[in-house]
Amino acid sequence: MSSQLIAQLLGYLCGVGGLVGVGAYIWVVLKRRRWLNSAGLLLTALALMQLSLLIQKNLGLAGLIQASLAVALLLAAVIVQLVAAVRARTPWDGSERRGGDE
Repeated sequence: MSSQLIAQLLGYLCGVGGLVGVGAYIWVVLKRRRWLNSAGLLLTALALMQLSLLIQKNLGLAGLIQASLAVALLLAAVIVQLVAAVRARTPWDGSERRGGDE
């Protein structure tokens, strides 16, 4: 596989991951009204989208390896933040949950 093809695939992967992250952020804000709690999801998705533009530059083999690692870590961050943002949590009822038999 040529480095140009790898760079192109990484760029598309970043773009898709970024769009999924931004879409998930919009859904979380509209559905659950947690705009600040899920802001990390938005920022990570935007970083992925910016990285897709940078990858298109002429990178050598070392640059592609570093870019691949950055893409993998950012995609993992989007997935983890997406799961945390959309998971069903019971609303806080005001009682202390951290176990004290006081």
